[in-house]
Amino acid sequence: MNRGNWTTVALTGLFAFTAALPAAAQEDAVIKGKVAFDGDASAAKYKRRAIDTSKDANCKKGKKRIGTYNVILNKKTDPVTVRNVLVYVKEGLGDRKYDVPSEPVTLTQKGCEYKPHVFGIIEGQTLTVTNGDETSHNIHFQPKVNQELNFSQPKKGMTKELKLVAEDTFKVKCDVHPWMGAYVQVFTHPFFDVTGNKGTFELKGLPPGSYVVEAWHETFGTKTMTVEVASDQTAEANFTYKPD
Repeated sequence: MNRGNWTTVALTGLFAFTAALPAAAQEDAVIKGKVAFDGDASAAKYKRRAIDTSKDANCKKGKKRIGTYNVILNKKTDPVTVRNVLVYVKEGLGDRKYDVPSEPVTLTQKGCEYKPHVFGIIEGQTLTVTNGDETSHNIHFQPKVNQELNFSQPKKGMTKELKLVAEDTFKVKCDVHPWMGAYVQVFTHPFFDVTGNKGTFELKGLPPGSYVVEAWHETFGTKTMTVEVASDQTAEANFTYKPD
């Protein structure tokens, strides 16, 4: 057999071997859904209350009234949905490792409230805390695993960069303005989202598989469900809080 024929045989064998290999799992699955509220949305205990910020005149400058955050219902959706619910993959990723994003997450103090009120961040990702107010703020992290942090930002424009260790959700508060509060959870993966004014969430780029997905809310607590999702498919996962 001449050299050309040997080359043909070798290439044919290579193609046959490649075709026999199992296809690599594509990380393109999606889990999405909504967090509904099954209760009396008109009840007084679920209405946002205005917060009295008169003890610090700087908190009222050019700012509409601040409302409570412990329960915010989206009453214009059908069904009524819940805002500020952190939804994430709790189990099912095994020992997979994920790159730490280079872009930071920012926690802003503006109008004497934290923005965002609930957020997730990946372990090792930079958290930038900024003061956007003409007043002094005190930032007090109250974790269980991470080192407790308590520092001041007395001037507008001040920033501080932090790194956090993965753990369950914990609170951030301001010791100067007791109504200010935020919640953060540190993850080892990027599959988390927070519901907004439509009460929806989306977890994109998942490997196909079976996952335990959890929803966390500061007032209504946690709910979990198991979700199976195939490659290049979207699975729906809807949570419902029934507080009444």
